[in-house]
Amino acid sequence: MDSYYLYNFSGSNSRVPPLLGRSYDLQSNSFTLSYAKIALEIDSDPVTVRADLGYGQLASLISGGSPGSSAFAAQQAYASLKVPGTQLTIDFGRFNTTAGAEVIEANRNWIYSRSLLFAIIPVTHTGLRLGYKINDMVSVQASLVNGIFNDSPDINSDKTGGISVSIAPLPTTSIIATTYFGKEGAEGSAVNPVRFTGDLVVAHNISDQLGLNLNIDYIKLGDANAFGVAAMGRFVVNEHLNLAARVEFLKDKGILLAGSTESESIFEGTLTAAVPFAGHYEMRAELRDDGASNAIFPEGGTMLMPELKKNQFTGTVAFLGYIQ
Repeated sequence: MDSYYLYNFSGSNSRVPPLLGRSYDLQSNSFTLSYAKIALEIDSDPVTVRADLGYGQLASLISGGSPGSSAFAAQQAYASLKVPGTQLTIDFGRFNTTAGAEVIEANRNWIYSRSLLFAIIPVTHTGLRLGYKINDMVSVQASLVNGIFNDSPDINSDKTGGISVSIAPLPTTSIIATTYFGKEGAEGSAVNPVRFTGDLVVAHNISDQLGLNLNIDYIKLGDANAFGVAAMGRFVVNEHLNLAARVEFLKDKGILLAGSTESESIFEGTLTAAVPFAGHYEMRAELRDDGASNAIFPEGGTMLMPELKKNQFTGTVAFLGYIQ
């Protein structure tokens, strides 16, 4: 269960238009049920069947709905086969992406709001996925799915391919490199370039208390492209308090700011304090500052005619309950 209240200090009290550069915490100055999810998994070796079913504004967004609306959605629904006598697994259905340093479920992230990079990568795929564990240090994954976005049903006959390599050189360090590539335009489009997504995540635990994370992304779609770097860290003060911070930079030309033909430099810095209770409940308080070289952030106005400025400063209080 994930709900929040966000206040936009740099905007008006209007909740329209939604916040720019945010993935799920789009609504300001409103109590919001972001996500209520239940996960069901049956493991009957060598077959596992899993379904993640949810409701809320987040569910509406991952299923292609509009900001501000709520809906039911199947975040994941797939069957997995461990091929007997091998290290090969075969997944078929709808599953979470391998790309990115953050995930859909807020309680599994260090910071409540997702990064700018999370907003430009895929979150789920529908199709076929193969995984193979070479040894304790190296695993590889290949996938053939519908388009990264608007993928169920597919909007054209082309498919998107994916390759991911996971390396654990040390017990405290992991490196995951992922690529997706394929044509995603609607059937019959006069121009349908290949969309390429390259994602690198490096995670390192300095100690049981301190962890660091680096995420690098490059996206290209015809003349549009984006390159970004995000660095994150978390320090566990004690069992009832941990502190996290993130800084990132994104050079964007028509990916986050869809349709733009000019390059835009965007940055953000976020501080989060998390207060866990009883192992299954958590309150998070967060301050975030987004900025850009030009006025791109909504300050007020309407969806069609927003008033814009160069920065966006928000504060959020979120409540998370989870049993897993």
